[in-house]
Amino acid sequence: MKFLLDENVSQTAGRGLRDAGYDVLHVLDTPYRSAGDEEILKFAKRERRVIVTHDKDFGNLLRFPVETHAGVILIRPRNQTPPNTLRHLLKFLSVRGSLFGNLVIIRESEYRIVG
Repeated sequence: MKFLLDENVSQTAGRGLRDAGYDVLHVLDTPYRSAGDEEILKFAKRERRVIVTHDKDFGNLLRFPVETHAGVILIRPRNQTPPNTLRHLLKFLSVRGSLFGNLVIIRESEYRIVG
């Protein structure tokens, strides 16, 4: 699975995902580092990458319907430190297969998949 980490997700979490065998690109390492959400979404779709973000805007289904992107993982635990973010991501990814084209909202004790 290929991921694009949004600016608000730490590069430390990205390294952890890479270490777990995932293909990870951080938006800060692309020409889209200061781009708007729409441009980042288009780039991720072209690259077939699921966006990983803490930004609730990407969870707005009216603005970003699931058919307009390759997938979004919205991480919303109370503790958004890099180790906790990585822990929640890896836990979720260990029980779920393909996320392509879905919106996933991850919280402390639950996750929801739309799409």
